[in-house]
Amino acid sequence: MRVCRAKIDLLQEVQPGAFLLGLAARGISHEARPGQFYMLKIGEEADPFLPRPFSWLRRGPQASCGGDRVEILFQVVGKGTARLARMPLGEELQVLGPLGRGWEFDTGGFPLLLGGGIGAASLISLLEGLPPKLRLDSWALVGARSGNQLWCGEEMSRMGARVMLASQDGLKGFHGTVLELLKHEQDSLLRAGTEVFACGPWEMLRQVALWASSKGLPCQISVETPMACGVGVCLGCAVRLSGSRGYVRACQEGPVFRAEEIEWD
Repeated sequence: MRVCRAKIDLLQEVQPGAFLLGLAARGISHEARPGQFYMLKIGEEADPFLPRPFSWLRRGPQASCGGDRVEILFQVVGKGTARLARMPLGEELQVLGPLGRGWEFDTGGFPLLLGGGIGAASLISLLEGLPPKLRLDSWALVGARSGNQLWCGEEMSRMGARVMLASQDGLKGFHGTVLELLKHEQDSLLRAGTEVFACGPWEMLRQVALWASSKGLPCQISVETPMACGVGVCLGCAVRLSGSRGYVRACQEGPVFRAEEIEWD
């Protein structure tokens, strides 16, 4: 974990209201592991006062960038992200990270990636970190409300994964949710050694956890929770554990958990 000033070197709208942000600073992603996140302080003004958490999706399109660059996908949802979307290239942001616990993968298995909405961005970093042969042998199912909101799935396809898309408006891919697509295609997706990795809204994760449990599949999920500090002090990102074991902090013990660790009811 480190604090730095990072320069914006890319800001591109890749789908309606969603932007790909590139940040450059020495060593900014050198220690980053797939599934971790960064806290960004957006501007010097008092509003918004608190930094915002963002998962990283890749270091950059060029292998030569090393650990001096990171890319983040964000959706404009409020004042902070609206301001971020208007920032000029060359502007600097205060960045804290990488933070949290990321994805863990045994290269002896076969990954099945399930992404809902903008949350699918976290899975791109996982896919990028896989050995090339395993990346080509991975399945990724990505869903969104509209067919024009599936940039993450299209990016995974460009990276070599076998991708199925779902849109609730039917504009692209399967007409329905990613969960409905999963259940429709499950017979062709499952094989010995399958491990599930999911990121998206809470209800989607709950349903994925139940489905994986019913199939006897190991499953990791990345939760989306409000965060104010990112370092475990404010306790605003508490997640309840199963078996009356209390709460943990998504920013420290997560955001990635084994599905059976979480109390879903």
